[in-house]
Amino acid sequence: MFPHLSGLQIQTVRAVGAMVRIDASTDNVATPCPECVRLSNRVHSRYQRQLSDAAVAGREVLMRLRVRRLVCDNSDCRRRTFAKSVPGLAERHARRTTVLQNVLCAVALALRRAVPVPG
Repeated sequence: MFPHLSGLQIQTVRAVGAMVRIDASTDNVATPCPECVRLSNRVHSRYQRQLSDAAVAGREVLMRLRVRRLVCDNSDCRRRTFAKSVPGLAERHARRTTVLQNVLCAVALALRRAVPVPG
């Protein structure tokens, strides 16, 4: 039902008023360093991101995502730590999932075609 969430561990999904809240975390699978590609599973820290996702049954979806920051153990690598990413979920520093961003872009383009621009 939510293929863009397949790389996550879903803890809870609950309806809170007119909103659906999903609490999730990145999986515990070893992850390659983006710089040297050496696998790492050593956790440096964790932090939480909040992402808006596409609506479900007319309800706003808010995702609270707990992300692991990992240590690169390769002494020759310039990068010491890196965040575990979930491909296709959201861009770096984004506050919306890629799915929601695509929906908003499609709506904006449709509105632009429908409303004539003066001048």
